[in-house]
Amino acid sequence: MKKYLILFLFIAISAHAAPGERLVKYVPRFSYIVIGADFQMLRDNDVFLSMERQGQVWSYDEDSDITKYFRLLGIDGRKDVTGFVFCRYVNPYGSSGKIHMFSVTKDVSPFLQQKASTKYLNSSMYRLLPDDDMYAVQLDPGTVALGDLNEAKLAIDVSRQKVPPLAQNPSLSAMYQKLSPDAAVWSVALPLARRNAAQVKAKQSTNAVIGGFESYYWYAVPTKSTAHSHFFGQAHDEDKAQFINSFMIGILMVAKIRAHDPLAGMLDQIDIKQNGNTVHVSAVITKEMVDAFFKGDLGI
Repeated sequence: MKKYLILFLFIAISAHAAPGERLVKYVPRFSYIVIGADFQMLRDNDVFLSMERQGQVWSYDEDSDITKYFRLLGIDGRKDVTGFVFCRYVNPYGSSGKIHMFSVTKDVSPFLQQKASTKYLNSSMYRLLPDDDMYAVQLDPGTVALGDLNEAKLAIDVSRQKVPPLAQNPSLSAMYQKLSPDAAVWSVALPLARRNAAQVKAKQSTNAVIGGFESYYWYAVPTKSTAHSHFFGQAHDEDKAQFINSFMIGILMVAKIRAHDPLAGMLDQIDIKQNGNTVHVSAVITKEMVDAFFKGDLGI
């Protein structure tokens, strides 16, 4: 998962229209996690600009293929991408996959038209390399979806209304509607049980805290110099939420002990509260916290 998003998950774990609506309409109903970002809302944010200067925004671990897609399409992530939505799914047949969708200002048609293509539901799926299962699909003039052949087909299926969108998933849709309209980075998720995830080879966080929630959503609202992050996790019952809440407070205390001033003072602004079966984590994210996270200075 992209380190930028891991950062906001870290804060949550130890710390206009609805966001991304243009891209969310292409997310399949049977997704179990959806992550989005609007870079236009982040262009003046000091935290984002600091990460961009240090090459941390488009730095990937498991999603390292994205930079390869960008290179093949001639996309400059710093200039040509205005937003994205990533989703992971398990379809009704038990197959798992992921779709990466980007809002782009650059016309990628000239690059795509040089590639071999396959027609599907009156749309063209472009194979970017002859020996790799890497495809790109233009869902509309400013939106491109990236993935393997089956993932590209699914993106088209949703765009052609052959497969229902996220709006028809009551649980994910309800959480999506709770996101702040000013959120620049966000996620909604229904984590799979570990056994189920293993059976369908679905990738998701192995973090014990995240795995303790039956559902969660989080978002970050940028200011000029910081970002205000909110995480809401729903546990099975109040006892489970109380246990997770206590565990998260313990993690935060350890981070505070290991941190040096002024970072320790910034960590004091992270607030963790339980209300029934819900745990709410709020935090003010600074570029100093970002730097400490990437350097491993927080010890988490």
